[in-house]
Amino acid sequence: MIFYDFEVFKYDWLIVAIDMISKQEHVIINDPDQLKKLYKQHKNNIWIGYNSRSYDQYILKGILCGFDPKEINDFIIVKGKPGWQFSSLLQQIPLNNYDVMTSHHGLKQLEGFMGNSIKESSVPFDIDRKLTSSEIAETVKYCRHDVMNTIEVFLQRKAEFESHLGLIKMFDLP
Repeated sequence: MIFYDFEVFKYDWLIVAIDMISKQEHVIINDPDQLKKLYKQHKNNIWIGYNSRSYDQYILKGILCGFDPKEINDFIIVKGKPGWQFSSLLQQIPLNNYDVMTSHHGLKQLEGFMGNSIKESSVPFDIDRKLTSSEIAETVKYCRHDVMNTIEVFLQRKAEFESHLGLIKMFDLP
């Protein structure tokens, strides 16, 4: 299982991905080749995120296809369109994605419910320049915090995940 989250800015993007089997963290910043390598290594794993069904999976697939992640981000966030409509090429990237967001609560709201500190990004997402090294470091810290809370939400909702897997096995689904 790979828990992951993307952050996308006009000139920068990053992913924090935590492999729960090896207990290894991957932080990739603006490097599509490193992302392709990570994807190839974990192509058959289950990628788990919060709101990843609507956002992160399309950023991942888009970068793998060579698209600008900011264009995909704006297509989804600004235009309010579903990520699958961005390009039919995204459908050609196989991804076992599981979205922990099974309610209408945002991750920050759940962080509060769990008694965790709520961390908002101190780096505005509408910056019209490359991020500084300190802004990148702060964004990695913020993104890691979200991934760690996604893991905690997953553990609280593990029975739902196991139910999904049970149905897949019962009906011999791909």
